[in-house]
Amino acid sequence: MKHVGPIALCCLAAAAVAASAAGRDSASPTASRCGGQLWRLKTLSDPQRSMVQLAAKGTTIEALGQRPFPRPVPRRRRTPFQRQAWKVVAQITRYRIDSGGVRLELFDHGSYANAVIPALDCLSQTTRARAQLAAVWKQFTNDCGHPRPDWQPLGATVYVDGVGFWSQRRGLRGAARNGAELHPVTGFLIVAGC
Repeated sequence: MKHVGPIALCCLAAAAVAASAAGRDSASPTASRCGGQLWRLKTLSDPQRSMVQLAAKGTTIEALGQRPFPRPVPRRRRTPFQRQAWKVVAQITRYRIDSGGVRLELFDHGSYANAVIPALDCLSQTTRARAQLAAVWKQFTNDCGHPRPDWQPLGATVYVDGVGFWSQRRGLRGAARNGAELHPVTGFLIVAGC
């Protein structure tokens, strides 16, 4: 009977460790929770993440929308657009949270494009520039507001750095006509607003 106490304590400790490990596993990023089958591309967690040049090249929202749309939609980083971070200055006309993070609708000189700040719980241990992506999330949510699932207007002028991504969101309000996006957002500088 004297050994029942220590044995029970060992069993409780083992159960606590198992529950903790199970909780971590269930919180791991998944396609269903983090924006679909391409979530690894969207979070710089894909096997080709080291091919991306993170030093952003300046461009415009209009130039993003004029790039030829690749067919089929790339599931790997096969185009130069996807292997480069880009910098644009734009107005965030509205934003919302979706399954992969905060979706920003960017506007400049009559052209639109989307950019996405990945959700923190969608970043994996293999995410490249993980601290940088987390800092962008923190800055946006601290300075610009807490996103909800419905679109919220903003009107802030910002510099946005992000990796080229081809989306099938073509023809939707606020999306580039060719599906070009900046996803993930790797840098964020507020000029006015927020």
